[in-house]
Amino acid sequence: MTNPPDFPLTRTENVVRYLLLLALFSVSFSTALTNIFVVLSYIGFVAALCTSAHLRGVQRTPPALLALALLALYIIGSSWSIAPHDDIRTALQKYSRLLVLPIAIALSWRDPTLPTRALRWFMAGAGVLALSCYLVSIGKMPQSSLGWWRVSTDARDAYAFKNHITIGILLGFAANACFLGASYCATMRTRAVAIAAGIAFAVPIVFLSQGRTGYVALLIGALTVFLLRTRITPLRTFGGVAAIALLSAGIYMASPNVKLRTDDLVTEIRTERPRTPNGVRLSFMRVGLQQFVAHPLIGLGTGAFAQAYAPTALADWPAGSDMAHARHQPHSEFVLVAVQLGLLGTLVYLAMLASLGSAALGRRGIEADSLALLLVIYVVTSMFNSLLWDTTEAHWFLLLAGCLYVGARRRRAAATY
Repeated sequence: MTNPPDFPLTRTENVVRYLLLLALFSVSFSTALTNIFVVLSYIGFVAALCTSAHLRGVQRTPPALLALALLALYIIGSSWSIAPHDDIRTALQKYSRLLVLPIAIALSWRDPTLPTRALRWFMAGAGVLALSCYLVSIGKMPQSSLGWWRVSTDARDAYAFKNHITIGILLGFAANACFLGASYCATMRTRAVAIAAGIAFAVPIVFLSQGRTGYVALLIGALTVFLLRTRITPLRTFGGVAAIALLSAGIYMASPNVKLRTDDLVTEIRTERPRTPNGVRLSFMRVGLQQFVAHPLIGLGTGAFAQAYAPTALADWPAGSDMAHARHQPHSEFVLVAVQLGLLGTLVYLAMLASLGSAALGRRGIEADSLALLLVIYVVTSMFNSLLWDTTEAHWFLLLAGCLYVGARRRRAAATY
């Protein structure tokens, strides 16, 4: 696929481009602002399609078409869903975010600078999130009297705006993106700045937060950066993996939070208690797999997991407990897709991820490597978190993946000339 001719953006396209960038900037610290900018970008994109022949001429790409196909399946899946109408409506609202991916891809083809800008704007917003965590840890983070943002009251788990799981994923990616960027820096000074920024993003995960998902994102991201930027030989692979393992062991010994949360996980696995966080997750997995085996082809329909899990929640929790009547989700995007849409939906979802990943397999560059890093962190953490279901993580992934996909494809196409 060759690069389409570059023509100046129309005024409407330019407005939509900035709306997407503002959404990426705010995604780390404000769900309300992100939703506003995304909804406005939907409206603006429709207007841009009406006024820009060049935008209409952008070639349809596999990830964009597969995202639309997955959204169509969720819409059709509401017709056979066992879920109440409120759950179906909630699910469709959440999965409508899939529209962000084709919009980001189309505008990135129109504007070659958008992939790099998108990454920078996200990093700036992640900086706001990281700074807020530091302020919480020293008791200087301002509260919102109107409840517009939340602030932790526990200095041992210093979070603001988002929960510690979301913070761990976002800052885990930001930290490793800085380390990745450092490997591309031309001077020692810029490399040192990038490494320092990566450490600043990593500290809240390791020392200020108690989110185990963040530990995983940081670790798997570091391993990904190593594999992407090192010429692989048996000796170098062994040395790099050993160094990361030693660093992880050092973090475990140095951080009370990491030690506490890791030890808690081991205890929960050994005792297999159903009312612990890990016990609930294992219960989600067990019920999800049972429902998938029972309804393998098209699943139970859009938004159906909570209804399918309700009998188990009532059995595992006391009658008066909120957990017994909560509308649970499985904390695994793969399980959630499989229960709702069966094998058909799972294959479309995996095909969408694979089509995005295909761009990261070509000529190496900052866009391709950043896309690979994004996909690895997203896929691994999606195994035990419902990231496409969650507002922040879905917008973060779909916006960045769409932009970086085009940046990687452009670089690969340019290399053929």
